[in-house]
Amino acid sequence: MKNQEMIDRIKIAKEYQRKAIRALFPEEMGEHLDVIEKELKMMAMEVITELLKDCNANEVFKEQSSQEQTSKVKKVDIV
Repeated sequence: MKNQEMIDRIKIAKEYQRKAIRALFPEEMGEHLDVIEKELKMMAMEVITELLKDCNANEVFKEQSSQEQTSKVKKVDIV
């Protein structure tokens, strides 16, 4: 199965799940569910952003550490 096909299937499943959850509530609750959905998306984006920042910081730290370990500096005395 190709990646794009899997992504398409996930999107379809997401839409079915959304419709199933909405079917459990009266139509009048639709606006409330929209607000909840928006808030959950914003929370997820904040979490992902923080994770990416942490991962990026860890990668930079690892890169600096490996450069310090592999670099050889010749000591020179200036007279």
